[in-house]
Amino acid sequence: MKLGMFLFCLVTLSVTGGALAGTGIHRGKVTSTLTQEGVFGNCMALITPSPSQTLPSCRAGWVTFSCSGDFNSKSAGQTKFSQAQLGLVTGNGVVVVIDDTKTHNGYCFANRIDVFFK
Repeated sequence: MKLGMFLFCLVTLSVTGGALAGTGIHRGKVTSTLTQEGVFGNCMALITPSPSQTLPSCRAGWVTFSCSGDFNSKSAGQTKFSQAQLGLVTGNGVVVVIDDTKTHNGYCFANRIDVFFK
């Protein structure tokens, strides 16, 4: 029985460790947004507290939605950016799934953003 539990734990750790090595789930508030053609994936959001608290390899403060179309479609990037703007104007919290294997100018890519209403 002990060997079976050990193998189960070993397999579970190896599967989840590899799958989650470059991603993290981060909760915060959007405090600013920016758009600039040609850098940062064309659109970003400043999230407080910094996403680098969840993934230290991310540059502090900002996440990119890759509106440039490098890591998702341009449309998907714009939709996520719109969600960030919604979080900014309503003051509601957000949860972003960030990926430190995909970056623009060192800022981590947000695979997903959820806005939570009060």
